[in-house]
Amino acid sequence: MSARVLLPVVVLVAAAAAGVGVLAREAYQRPGVAQGEQVAAPDSGSSSSVPRSALPGSGAVQLSIDAAQHPDGQRVRELLQRFFDAINGHDYELWTKTVTARRVSETPKTQWTSDYESSQDGSILVHRIESVSPERLRVMMTFTSTQDVARAPADLRADCIHWRVVYPVQEERGALRIDLGTEGSTSQFSPC
Repeated sequence: MSARVLLPVVVLVAAAAAGVGVLAREAYQRPGVAQGEQVAAPDSGSSSSVPRSALPGSGAVQLSIDAAQHPDGQRVRELLQRFFDAINGHDYELWTKTVTARRVSETPKTQWTSDYESSQDGSILVHRIESVSPERLRVMMTFTSTQDVARAPADLRADCIHWRVVYPVQEERGALRIDLGTEGSTSQFSPC
């Protein structure tokens, strides 16, 4: 093929590829989110955008766009809001309504009160929700806690901690509840 014929063919193929790419992007672009839903961009609400003096940040639970699109996204947000409100308000009775019966039985009020008496949680962002079964979800999220150093985890004695956790969520008694499970054993944390 001569250069005079090859150049138009290359230009035509490149233009066609660009057109297909634009069409594919439009076809796979996520649909818009209805107004009024609590949705955060992946980095908004993260603790890195909150000055150290304002940590732990807002106690409002935020959903990423991905998490908001899960069929149980709003139910998970409402559950986690009650869960973190209970911790921030140091309200054991409210907390027991957000977790499974098994978790309540393994966490007596005296232990819970001691563990959380100085805790405040904020900058709460649910990144992803995965369905494990019809009754069980895996919720991947980040949040920041502040607490007395003496009440911090033994592995990290700090007054401010950034957490990356996976919470198992189970359907129980007609409502979603935070459960115990191996999912929660992979928590990662670092000082603020």
